[in-house]
Amino acid sequence: MKKISRTTRFLFFCGVTFSALIFATSCKKGSSEQEAVNMAPEVRAAAIIQGDAQLLKKYTASLEGKVNVEVRAQSSGYITKILVEEGSYVKKGQALILIDAQPYQIQLNNASATLKATKAALVNARLERDKVAELLKNNFVSPIQLKSAEAVLDNAKANVAQAEAAVAEAKLNLSYCTIKAPVDGYLGRINKRVGNLVTAGEEEELTTMSDISQVYAYFSLTEADYFNLIKENGSSENVLKMPIELELSNGDKYPISGKVDVINGEFDAGTNSISVRAVFDNPDRLLRNGGTGIVNLVATHRNAIQVPIAATADLQDKIFAYVVNKDNTVDQRQLKIIGKNLHTYFVESGVKPGETLVTTGVNQLQDGMIVTVLAAPAKTKGGNVEPQTAKASE
Repeated sequence: MKKISRTTRFLFFCGVTFSALIFATSCKKGSSEQEAVNMAPEVRAAAIIQGDAQLLKKYTASLEGKVNVEVRAQSSGYITKILVEEGSYVKKGQALILIDAQPYQIQLNNASATLKATKAALVNARLERDKVAELLKNNFVSPIQLKSAEAVLDNAKANVAQAEAAVAEAKLNLSYCTIKAPVDGYLGRINKRVGNLVTAGEEEELTTMSDISQVYAYFSLTEADYFNLIKENGSSENVLKMPIELELSNGDKYPISGKVDVINGEFDAGTNSISVRAVFDNPDRLLRNGGTGIVNLVATHRNAIQVPIAATADLQDKIFAYVVNKDNTVDQRQLKIIGKNLHTYFVESGVKPGETLVTTGVNQLQDGMIVTVLAAPAKTKGGNVEPQTAKASE
């Protein structure tokens, strides 16, 4: 009986000891888990969204006036007067430079005198023809004499026509002595001065003019950007309808929107890019020929996955984001970026719509770490939400 009692006491003691060990281990494990939860970083999170989004792309552009003209002399001679200032705005047909007209006036006078003489000879030839025709009716002359008189008349007519052409040419040359503006626009540098000799058709222009009522902005698209634009807009015709903005070299936005009006027919083999021209109205003549700017082209991404840039981390030229699992652990995801705007990345792969994305504190996270997701901020009395990190839709 004593032996049984000892055995019972021994078994009871073992059971109590084992239970104590299990309880101690359980408490230690629970304490460790609670400690891990207490040490988990606090973050905010939001559902990943997908939808249409606008993307602003920037391209450096060179500006040219709608019409750029080199003004050259069409008559040779010495400059007697310059009527305008360099850089001034002039209207089409306005006189710019005067060339010594005296030699051309003399030519015109000679041509006019010759014309008068030929006209007088024409009158005499016509009278002679008429006289011979009357004599032939009475058989006082032969038909051959009439034919001869008619030939003289025809020659007189030709001489008059030739003299008239000479007068017209002399008048034209005289008019070239006044060099006029071929278009409305601004003058460039005037390369000659009073007293300089100019020659018709010489290589150096007298000045240049730019019609800047409209200004062309030339820029280049990469092959990938070109095909993406067509894909996003449905066709190249729709690309031509896109609104386009111009940023001036000082950072100011040009107040008038333009549009793409020409896309080159082929890619440049050296740069693998294609030239594009946009046109901007310039009623205040703010834009000038030869200037530069930045074209802001607004493209639309269809059904794009959107991730706030503030919710990402950079590591060795790769972009990562963290997705929260149901057990509050985070997965590190590498993102494939297809574009971005000021606040948002547009993502092709790495995350999916509907997943929960960590939006704050990403730089302190590691793959598999437990986090504490804070509740969304409560609305204020005015109905506004307290400031958060950048929204994915921005």
